Amino acid sequence: MIRITIVGLGLIGASLGMALRSADVKESPLGEIEVVGYDRDPRAVKEARGRLAIDRGTGSLADAVRDAQVVVVATPVQAVREVFRQIGPLLSAGAVVTDVASTKTQVAAWAAELLPTSVSYVGGHPMAGKSQAGVAAADPDLFKEAIYCLIVNPHTRQDAVNVVEAIIRTVGAKPYYIDPEEHDAYVAGISHLPFMLSVGLVEVTGRSPAWKEMAPLAASGFRDVSRLASGDPEMHRDISLTNPAGLSRWITEMIEFLCEVRGQIESGDAAAIEDLLWRAKQQRDTWLESRPNLRPGEDAFARPIEVERPNLLTFRRPNRQK
Repeated sequence: MIRITIVGLGLIGASLGMALRSADVKESPLGEIEVVGYDRDPRAVKEARGRLAIDRGTGSLADAVRDAQVVVVATPVQAVREVFRQIGPLLSAGAVVTDVASTKTQVAAWAAELLPTSVSYVGGHPMAGKSQAGVAAADPDLFKEAIYCLIVNPHTRQDAVNVVEAIIRTVGAKPYYIDPEEHDAYVAGISHLPFMLSVGLVEVTGRSPAWKEMAPLAASGFRDVSRLASGDPEMHRDISLTNPAGLSRWITEMIEFLCEVRGQIESGDAAAIEDLLWRAKQQRDTWLESRPNLRPGEDAFARPIEVERPNLLTFRRPNRQK
């Protein structure tokens, strides 16, 4: 049996636990597992246990990671550093630490700084989520067919990488290896910028003295574009602060684009506006038709890859650090 500890039982952490515990032991490359859960909020631990996201919960971080073969850190990004600092001296030699943070460069630096060399770190980021947050929104199918980014240091042990990839496949996601700097630059555009645009729409319209009169008129368009603004404020605050270069670059480009469009509207340039709208429509339609959750080179009709169960013997009997 392999013991997996999940630190942070919000939407992603609890969904991960539910997906792992509901997996078929015979088909999963992990085999039999035990999921231990910890959250700084005891109510989250109790609710996660009630929703069958964990086998058992603990009241302290030290108890949670004791003898764990794999530790998944599923806290808000800026809390990851403190978790790494606390668990570093407690981890068994040979343990694997991974995370689900939405930014990777800063987290990888914290791992190199704070985790002992006897422990392997493999960065992770599932490209899945909901507007709702917390254990109550957890879903065991959240990761089905989702891209799951993996960030691996060239010096990371291969057996550690195999274990994290096995977790990803067990929950139904698809591993996607990527460089941390590339990851942060890309997700800033396709994930973090959309959130800020959604927040901007709500903020700008909400500031208007006429909002009370506008609100009854807001229909599906406003609802759909503003959906992301209902996301977890703490999580998105940390995402913004740990990826300043990537996000500021895309914000700058969006400002330039809006200024350009404003000029076209003010000058009555119908041809330019129509060309822009057609171009955007075609690009989005093509993206939707291309099955966006397919990785480069992945055939939509290809048979699933059969993965052999990794050798987890090194994780069966962890050696406590002195």
